[in-house]
Amino acid sequence: MAWKALSLATNCAFPAMVVLSESMEPAFSRGDVILLANWQEVEVGDIPVIWFQGQRLPMVHRAVELFSRNRERLILTKGDNNEINDVAIYPFGQTHVRQDQVVGLVRGYIPYVGQLTITTQGLLSRFGSPLSFFRKMLRLS
Repeated sequence: MAWKALSLATNCAFPAMVVLSESMEPAFSRGDVILLANWQEVEVGDIPVIWFQGQRLPMVHRAVELFSRNRERLILTKGDNNEINDVAIYPFGQTHVRQDQVVGLVRGYIPYVGQLTITTQGLLSRFGSPLSFFRKMLRLS
């Protein structure tokens, strides 16, 4: 219920997310929780969260250029810690991000809080369910 209320208040289906890579360092580190809202269009310097259809995870990179094509607003992004822009990681044939692919803009962050989520996901992917993990641990002792 609280998640739904937060989603409504921020106009964002995902008002909080865990950063999973180092591509935005030093702004954000792996394990930081970012806080999102979706009330305005992206401007240069903003950090939009982009979710391409068919992709498992979203991308959190800074808007470095804006363009207009046939009245459509297009965005070029780049990770702060990356050497080049993101065109190579956009879906095939896409050279920019459309505004409708933006799920929210980063409005704040909480350092390190997401480390527990990353660690838990790592353990689950390695050992399976918590029950499987404990069974394996018991066999080791």
